[in-house]
Amino acid sequence: MVQGVTDDRGSPTGSGAHRVLRTVVGSLAILAIGFHATALVVHEGQAVLVTRFGQPLRAATQPGLHWKLPWPIDEAISLDMRRRIYETGHTEMLTRDKKNVIVRTFMVWQIADPLVFTQAVGKLGADDKLQGLVTNAEISTLGEHDLSALVSTNPADLQGQEIESELLAATAPLARQSYGITIEQVRLERLSLPTENVEAVFEQMRAERNRFAVQYQAEGEKEASRIRAEADLRAAEIRAKGAEEAARIGGESAAAVAKVYADAHRTDPELYRFTRSLESLKALVGSSSTVILRTDAEPFSLLERSTPDETKKTDEKPK
Repeated sequence: MVQGVTDDRGSPTGSGAHRVLRTVVGSLAILAIGFHATALVVHEGQAVLVTRFGQPLRAATQPGLHWKLPWPIDEAISLDMRRRIYETGHTEMLTRDKKNVIVRTFMVWQIADPLVFTQAVGKLGADDKLQGLVTNAEISTLGEHDLSALVSTNPADLQGQEIESELLAATAPLARQSYGITIEQVRLERLSLPTENVEAVFEQMRAERNRFAVQYQAEGEKEASRIRAEADLRAAEIRAKGAEEAARIGGESAAAVAKVYADAHRTDPELYRFTRSLESLKALVGSSSTVILRTDAEPFSLLERSTPDETKKTDEKPK
């Protein structure tokens, strides 16, 4: 009868292999449990805060594999390090000119210091902290500006960007120091007015429109006066030049006429005196004029001169 193979101690070979396998498997299981209990895997955009007996110890912010002691000694708290947006509620407040406005803002923020954030905010979230922080900043900032800085028909009066910059300056340092939060942007998302203030705003807008209308009308009248003055000046210059040109032409014409008369007088003095006498007679005696003058005075001496026909008739009378 053939007996089974035994080792030096007399135990079966198969049982030893099983014990080795169980030892290896058990060791691997213990290693796996230990790895799971002590290893930390930090993903991109994430941070892990390690606490020891409930007290924050350190923060792992670099992506990769990190280590800690097993629970309950150390505990890992995962934090989202990506940018987030928080929208505030509708908050009613007063402006510097005592007008009520309802403002809603939003901010872009992210965790800057995981340790300070966990100690100040904890696991409840940062919404309540941010709401109180930005509300206080809105009350103090808008209280230093008039309503026209938020609502106006004149673009020069609007100061939205300046107000947002002031809100950021009022919230960012305190959020970084007290809560471990970096606030990157603060923006005015919505602005509304209570019902009792709507009519006052419309009245203000109408007053601004009327002021602009009066200003434009005054500027138009001023421009019209300037244009009329320039036109009058130009017309006066044209009339002066025309009068000067007419005087020059009249002078030249008179000189030419005088020259013609002078030339005519030099050429035939008798004919010149005769024509001038006719012109004077024509100017003095009209078709309905009755003039009694001496006929021996010029130019009326022409009237007593006999025509050739009359001389002929006189010569033919019988003696």
